[in-house]
Amino acid sequence: MEAVLARDREELVATRAAVAANCEPCLEYHLRKGREAGLTDDQLRAAVAVARRVKETPARLILQMADRLLTPGDRTFPEPARAGCRGERAG
Repeated sequence: MEAVLARDREELVATRAAVAANCEPCLEYHLRKGREAGLTDDQLRAAVAVARRVKETPARLILQMADRLLTPGDRTFPEPARAGCRGERAG
């Protein structure tokens, strides 16, 4: 049995996902659909605020890690993740 969200709840989730995906057309669409489902701008703003906090956390943490790894004195680096860096140049 598939779980079903109420339309307004579905649009809150979709609004958060649009922010996380950096999808401008998706955000415009789901804000409009959210309003049509009866959500207020304050409710939609709150959904965007939650998405912002979730989205900004990894960026903040990686910048803190960069600062820590570039602090003078400690030049030891942890072993890289098994997956490696996808931005590495071959060869």
